Amino acid sequence: MADHPDVYADGFSLTAGPFGVTLTLTLSQPTGEPGPHEDDTQPVARVRFGRELAKILADSLGQMLAAATQAQAASTVKH
Repeated sequence: MADHPDVYADGFSLTAGPFGVTLTLTLSQPTGEPGPHEDDTQPVARVRFGRELAKILADSLGQMLAAATQAQAASTVKH
């Protein structure tokens, strides 16, 4: 893993086309000012992959979220 960059992002965009999927990870710069402001997010990484891998990733995320939700519900103390 030393040859691969460690990336931090706080946003993303996902686009799908007939030949694949692109996941763009972004990082925003907090303004600290109230009210409307310009979107100044900067792309930090772009990952392209095929539609089949996108389906597998989506299925895996769904399974992981379902398991986490069940684990959280089981650990909740009911009074």
